[in-house]
Amino acid sequence: MERVKVVKRSALTIILTLMLVLSMVLGAAAQDAPQASTPKNLSTNFTLVNLEAGANSGSINYYKPDGSQWKAAESFSFTARGDQVIKRQYQDAALPNGSGSVVVSASGKLGAVVQVTAQNQTATSGAYSGASVSSSSANIPLVQRKRTTASGPSSSQIVVQNAGTAATTADIKIIKADGTVQFTKSGVALAVGAAFNYDLADEADANIPTEFFGSAVVTAGAGGQIVVVSNLFIGSDSVQTFNAFITPAQSWLAPLVTSRLANNLSTPVAVQNLSTNPIPVGGAKLICKKDPTSASATGDFTASNTAPIGPTASYFFNPVTDLTNLPTDWFGSCRIDTTGFDSVVFVQMRYVGGANGNQAAAYEAIQASGTNKTVTFPLYAKRLANGFSTAMTIQNLSTSAAANITLTYKKGDASLPDTCNLTKQASIPAGGSLIQNHRLSGGPNSVPELADTCFGTLVVTSADQPIDGFAQLTDVSGKAGDTFMAHDGFATP
Repeated sequence: MERVKVVKRSALTIILTLMLVLSMVLGAAAQDAPQASTPKNLSTNFTLVNLEAGANSGSINYYKPDGSQWKAAESFSFTARGDQVIKRQYQDAALPNGSGSVVVSASGKLGAVVQVTAQNQTATSGAYSGASVSSSSANIPLVQRKRTTASGPSSSQIVVQNAGTAATTADIKIIKADGTVQFTKSGVALAVGAAFNYDLADEADANIPTEFFGSAVVTAGAGGQIVVVSNLFIGSDSVQTFNAFITPAQSWLAPLVTSRLANNLSTPVAVQNLSTNPIPVGGAKLICKKDPTSASATGDFTASNTAPIGPTASYFFNPVTDLTNLPTDWFGSCRIDTTGFDSVVFVQMRYVGGANGNQAAAYEAIQASGTNKTVTFPLYAKRLANGFSTAMTIQNLSTSAAANITLTYKKGDASLPDTCNLTKQASIPAGGSLIQNHRLSGGPNSVPELADTCFGTLVVTSADQPIDGFAQLTDVSGKAGDTFMAHDGFATP
């Protein structure tokens, strides 16, 4: 069985899990106490996609934070791989305003993506993909509390969901930059399927001081299983949403890393040390392969940590502040190696200054040891009438051979023309990535074969090498605020 979690019209907090669990939680409803991290009431929608080669069906169950039913269950049915359904909570008259979660049960594998938006307000947007596994603990490489940034104050929310079959508790340990414990939020009670939103901005100064930044570790009570999502709010509009990590590794892949592009997009890469010993200077390496269309004078390059990384602490390869070791106007894919030390890695995406200064997103890095040869993206969109568009980046996990891939676009609605269905072939060099940018009408990385207003599902299969990838969800209409989102794809054999 597989599961999911969701919410409607609330101040933001988010979770998405799949057991299939697809979970999402949005924070306090309008009638509840306000949350300090964001003043906005946010709404959600989620997309389910069939990852099975044939039929798949199931139900969607909505829960309140105490675990009671939020609304009557819904059913869905798919017939082929790539079939999708979109559920928009902000249009659901049967779902009362508020916050809660959703568990989606299915007969086979599903993928799911949640989008969070500010309806009828200056845009704030986040997205995250469903996780296929729960765990007794989860790791968050970056949390902040009332930290001053160039875009305004920044604070984190940590959302913990009970993905087990019995009630449990959770402890949320907040870690300083040196790896020592700042504070533990202990004994959080969680009913089955319920989620708890811990807003660090609401915590007392005596427990977590203003200007705090560090990492976090969340653990369940004995026998408990949890999933965790983090939201990092920046200023009045921006949010970076990403899943916490449950499985460490020593090699990670970031399909898209940018360093001080002309449009001001940079991507700090956060590395959290999950070993019991510090990672020494030079022990974490960023090994980067330039995209052929990048305009930078710098080609492939390698950087490494210049300070030790304590246990549970994080280190940042930050193009915004590191003007010496990281190039200008560069983009491509990177490998992060912490040989001999377990770690987790995520990538922040942020436009620093300029007209796009409020745009922000984040995605989880990919374990380099993956063996899957299919990656599915639940939603592609080519320059829709409302400005919504996507870009997918497919990563070749092999460092020694090219990946020969087939990209299959499947329209998401019967009313769309058959030209929104497309099959094409491509090759990705060893260790490299391929961008399919549906935001562009033409030029490098664009997909001119698809017409504007097409949307649906993208399934990428490799004939030889393992692959994976992530998606960017954006708006090209020029709306104010943060319209930038990102999430990982769904890799399967």
